[in-house]
Amino acid sequence: MCRFVCSAEFESIHQKIKICPITAHLPASWLQKLRTHNYSIQRDGATPRRRRGNPALISIIVPVLNEAERLGPFLDDLEAQAGDWEIILADGGSEDATLEIARDRARIAASPPGRALQMNAGAAGAKGDILLFLHCDTRLPPGGLGLIEEAMRDPAAAGGGFIHRFDRDDRFSRFISLSANTRSRRWRLLFGDQAIFARRKVFEELGGYPEVPLFEDWGFSARMREAGEIALIEEPITTSGRRIEVWGKWRCFYLWLGLSVLYALGVPPEKLARFYGHVR
Repeated sequence: MCRFVCSAEFESIHQKIKICPITAHLPASWLQKLRTHNYSIQRDGATPRRRRGNPALISIIVPVLNEAERLGPFLDDLEAQAGDWEIILADGGSEDATLEIARDRARIAASPPGRALQMNAGAAGAKGDILLFLHCDTRLPPGGLGLIEEAMRDPAAAGGGFIHRFDRDDRFSRFISLSANTRSRRWRLLFGDQAIFARRKVFEELGGYPEVPLFEDWGFSARMREAGEIALIEEPITTSGRRIEVWGKWRCFYLWLGLSVLYALGVPPEKLARFYGHVR
């Protein structure tokens, strides 16, 4: 038994943008972002899967960059989820087989690289009432989309996320997950590997993710708290420990702790990003 805790197609050619019904409803601030960043939404690929009699649709937005190795199993896992959903791959310029793997299984949103830019690009063409931002190295629990639907039946909920665990069971990984989950339960601050979800209306009203190189997830979830209740799903989501493998335990610990403290003290994300590296 799971427990919930609540607290376009368009083209841009240089400076000219063609707006169709998919983007016509977006706020002016979003349209300016689209013009500035040359987002493009391709309408070929998978169409949304719908259930008769249920109008809710979850748009699953996945930021990717050269994820060919992981993408196939990730999509297999998503396609096994029950519910009404569409998958939008927000690509930041992959040079491997990522797009080829996704071609018939997801819609593609292209943007400049940068997780916040990519997720905003994917959201711009989403059809769903609920937006779910899911990393390619993260797996939903069985029935995860249904848990999101159930959580969002509360009209006071602006969005939410899942508690977290790694795909390994060593003491260090358990400690990091415990720290993240304690933060989420106490302050309702969510990180991207917790599968942040939000009502599309709320996401648009907040202007999407802040387009910064780091802590865009923290920044967005902090603003989402002000828009309504945050639903924390007490069924863990599972994330790859690949950063731990590449960096080692102590570097991970000091980086995650140190950068979080500096960000909370007001150090700009642009300065912090140079310490973080490129391991996604």
